[in-house]
Amino acid sequence: MDEDTELWLQALAGRAAVDDRRPPVLEAQALRDTLLRMPQPEATLEPSEDQAREAALLELARRQGLLADRIEGRGWRARLGILATWPGLGVLTALACSALVIAILLRPSRAPEAVRGAPEALVVLTAANPVQLKQDLLAELRASGVRASGYERLGREGIDADLPQPVPDRVRAVLSRHHIEIPRDGVLRIEIAPAGPP
Repeated sequence: MDEDTELWLQALAGRAAVDDRRPPVLEAQALRDTLLRMPQPEATLEPSEDQAREAALLELARRQGLLADRIEGRGWRARLGILATWPGLGVLTALACSALVIAILLRPSRAPEAVRGAPEALVVLTAANPVQLKQDLLAELRASGVRASGYERLGREGIDADLPQPVPDRVRAVLSRHHIEIPRDGVLRIEIAPAGPP
């Protein structure tokens, strides 16, 4: 909403400053003054005449058979008719329970969790300096065109890489140099543990 419209609405509501002389404010104040000076119509309701007319129409409908006697009652049971009886309520309850059971059975199960790679596809290497070996392997893999990323988990350095299919010779050479077998699915997962004392 632009500023002029906001000023106009504020002035029309009587919330503008009296000494504000901007055109939207003056226009809205003039309209407000005119509306306030207009005579208010008085409500002329004749409830007794309306009630008498309603009663006469209901009586006419009842005499001609257009209005059933059971609807005449003012209670909810009278308005709902057969549904308000015990058998009717039993049927409604059974339908509601059936709908609930169907909704539970048709609800989609939780989506299976996607796990990258299988645990047996993990290659574990040992090195005196795992961080250096990880950096060297990452540099060699990236230089040969492989998208690889490094990580550290539970004190082990790791590499996760997607090998191109088919595996190029330059990538085979890098893996062969580090005595790593080529994974069948093209997902290379390496973890490097620190070499401990024998």
